[in-house]
Amino acid sequence: MNFTARVTSRGFEVGRAPSIRRSPRIAALGLASVALSVLGVFPASLPAAAEPPLTVAEARNLIKQLQTDAAGIDQQNTDVQEQIKEGRAQLRLMQTDAQAQTKKVERLKLQASQIALAQFQNRNLDTAARLFVTRDTEGFLNQISTVQKVSENQNSALQDYQQSQANLAALQHSAETDLAALREKEKQLKFLTAASDKKLNQAKKVLAKLTAYQQKQLAEAEKKATAKANEKAWAAAKAPAKAKADSRAAAKAPAKAKAEDRRAATKAPRDSARSSVTGSSKGAKALAYAKAQLGEPYARSGAGPSSWDCSGLTMMAWGSVGVSLPHSSRQQFSRGRSVAKSDLQSGDLVFFYSGISHVGLYAGNGQVIHAPRPGKSVEYIKMSYMPYAGARRPG
Repeated sequence: MNFTARVTSRGFEVGRAPSIRRSPRIAALGLASVALSVLGVFPASLPAAAEPPLTVAEARNLIKQLQTDAAGIDQQNTDVQEQIKEGRAQLRLMQTDAQAQTKKVERLKLQASQIALAQFQNRNLDTAARLFVTRDTEGFLNQISTVQKVSENQNSALQDYQQSQANLAALQHSAETDLAALREKEKQLKFLTAASDKKLNQAKKVLAKLTAYQQKQLAEAEKKATAKANEKAWAAAKAPAKAKADSRAAAKAPAKAKAEDRRAATKAPRDSARSSVTGSSKGAKALAYAKAQLGEPYARSGAGPSSWDCSGLTMMAWGSVGVSLPHSSRQQFSRGRSVAKSDLQSGDLVFFYSGISHVGLYAGNGQVIHAPRPGKSVEYIKMSYMPYAGARRPG
């Protein structure tokens, strides 16, 4: 499968700077520099004007976008890893079948060679001649039907040999095709890894342009934002009234959103009430597992025990209650059953971005726990901060 350089999980392109909204001051200066340079207004003896330094807020937004892009590429990376793992397992089974088929062909080949030798030895002596020269005429006549039966079995053995040869050739061809596909996917893996690293290197360059004081301000801003989100999450967990307020807010949602929720709800199985109870019990335990990982760092393809990517966290959280999920947000979106946004329960998987490139666990009160992106740690975040794509309830 050919793999292009375009990565679309969050609508960005590998190798191209993300579309970050910058201040009008910087945008205007950038456009002016380009226009003057094209028109040759700047004298050759004067150096081009340097781009004004970024503010802490601008740098923070740019770094966040680059790191988010890298996390999106990382999810494509883990998805390809899952495909490679499945492909290798299938190839191993196929190779085992081919080995068994090879032994069968060798066995049938021996039988076929013995049949061919017997036919060669008797080729000049037909049944009438053998009847004339034999001393035991009666015995020979009694054996004719048996001989005919043996001949039929011999023909069947030859046919089995030919068919087995054809089956072996088909298995070998399929194995070669699958092996070639795996090699292509391994190339994709290298490309995605390089693309993610490029985004992270760009983020490091942005950070390096800041002064030591600005870098300290940036770190403090990130720390405060995380602490604020955690404080709100804990406060919400202790305040049932907040859930009622959310319900009232949901009741004021646009009619279109309500209609979508009703349609999603009608797709639930008839025993949805019973399923909800089971899902809630397992989901609460899965969420408790995720809470225990709060503050642990993001890592590409991380699935614990002390570092995580988004789908690694959800996979292990649900794995702790006996529900197996693939290490891929895109593949997890095909597991379990669909849940309307208004019916979310603790532990439900919540997916984000067009193309499904991020996942978290619903923590109640419009928040999720997730492993966000490089440079960050497992944290709470409001669902509204990311483009909602859907929700599923595993198990």
